Amino acid sequence: MPELPELEVVRERLGPRLAGRTIEDVIVSRRFGFLLRTPPAELAGALRGTVITDFRRRGKFMTIDTGDRHVVINAMLGGRFLWTEAGARATDSTLVRIVLDSGEELRLTDFARMARVYLAAPDELDGVPGWAELGPEADAVEVDDWTRRIRRHPGELKNLLRNQAFVAGIGNAYSDEVLWEARFLPLRRRTTLKPPDIERLWAATRHVLTWAIEQIRAQPDYTSEKQNRGFLRVHMKGGEACPRCGHRIGELTARGEITNFCRGCQF
Repeated sequence: MPELPELEVVRERLGPRLAGRTIEDVIVSRRFGFLLRTPPAELAGALRGTVITDFRRRGKFMTIDTGDRHVVINAMLGGRFLWTEAGARATDSTLVRIVLDSGEELRLTDFARMARVYLAAPDELDGVPGWAELGPEADAVEVDDWTRRIRRHPGELKNLLRNQAFVAGIGNAYSDEVLWEARFLPLRRRTTLKPPDIERLWAATRHVLTWAIEQIRAQPDYTSEKQNRGFLRVHMKGGEACPRCGHRIGELTARGEITNFCRGCQF
């Protein structure tokens, strides 16, 4: 699932290509049309001939702004953004093709068939599921706000970091990385943290997200539709040696999701 670092780099790379371009057509796969929360014909009719004013990120959502309409995309597990030249063949996982005035296309692909696409007016964004509840961006929240907000959440630290109402943008992968950086176990409860611990968790969050964005930017083979997380230190590294203490990295699986951590240096 793309999280804040991946989506932020997608925004940086594709935003300048999209700004000011006119949408010539919107083509929706017949097989995947059910993933749109707006009927395909209505989506295409509303967007044809409009000019893209911005391509931006909010938490784990991406939006294509056209002035009086927003296309809101929740990529979920398998959603990816693909830029193609005119006439490029569509893959079997292609959900939506946004055809620009140059013939180039922005495509949303989804191998998991879970992505969601919404069309909303500016005053309708809060009607997009999950949008109204979003907290501040996880890489921008200030420590005072973080400290106030965290008091509302007494549960486990991993669930806390993934709670989009607390801070927006962190999912399964980067919650593992933040907790490794802060040296806290994922099942530890927030109520056990003292004030210095709360500040340490905030600092680790800011550090990991900034570091991850830099790592993705630096990938020599970067393309927006691929997700290369080989640089992560603990997530999906179960059984390997912890890069900090050498202890074996542990792994838990719950509801089909993997949590990784080090019992040697996380407490």
